[in-house]
Amino acid sequence: MRQLSRHNRVEQHTSQAKGYAALTAGLAQDERSVLLRERIGANPDDEVLDVACGPGRLSLELAPFVRNVTGLDLTPAMLEQAREAQGRAGVANVAFVAGDAATMAFPDAVFSLAISSAAFHHFEAPRQVLAEMVRVCASGGRVVVNDVTPDSTKAAEYNRMERLRDPSHGHAHTVDEFIELGACVGLGKPEVYSSLSGPIPYSAVLATSFPEEITREALLELMRRDSHENRLGFAVQLRGDEVLVSYPTSLIVWKRP
Repeated sequence: MRQLSRHNRVEQHTSQAKGYAALTAGLAQDERSVLLRERIGANPDDEVLDVACGPGRLSLELAPFVRNVTGLDLTPAMLEQAREAQGRAGVANVAFVAGDAATMAFPDAVFSLAISSAAFHHFEAPRQVLAEMVRVCASGGRVVVNDVTPDSTKAAEYNRMERLRDPSHGHAHTVDEFIELGACVGLGKPEVYSSLSGPIPYSAVLATSFPEEITREALLELMRRDSHENRLGFAVQLRGDEVLVSYPTSLIVWKRP
């Protein structure tokens, strides 16, 4: 399957911006948000960088508990959604800026927490992005990735399915791949917290998707079939005619040496 150019990835994310913002805003976050803040050690002195912030949900969730948040994203439409959400929330200590995660225009060691959520599976150069996160994070700070992490035995099928649904999907790393990626950029052993995110109606996920090689109806049928076969890695459940999916996710927390 072809890999999208950077321009085409931005086009995909532009198309997804409103729908993805609505989907993420509608997901229950309270308990997961508290756990995330505890596990990353968010504190009132933190200067936070939210890498590939998308519609800004994580930036705005963290803002009341830290000093400042900078949300970085490549797609103007995503940043527009983020700024609209910021205006509705009345949050002052967040700045949303345009930029490429692989070549950040920030000085070294200016953040105490560099975090990226639900984005690494889109990056063309994930090792470079993680290296940039390390570079801009101060000594003793935290470098954090929160992303989908399929089981190694199902990763190939998981990635194939996600590329069919979303052509901007690149590669979802397993936990072991993330640990290896961290070692490659000078990070030690991380804390890892894995769980299932969901269940989410797959129809709601498809509403934010713009597949190019298959119809949404065909994707829904593949998921329905997997409720019996369990090959794709989404822990598919059926509730009447509704198809529910759960995403395998991990929060991976490194301390910056």
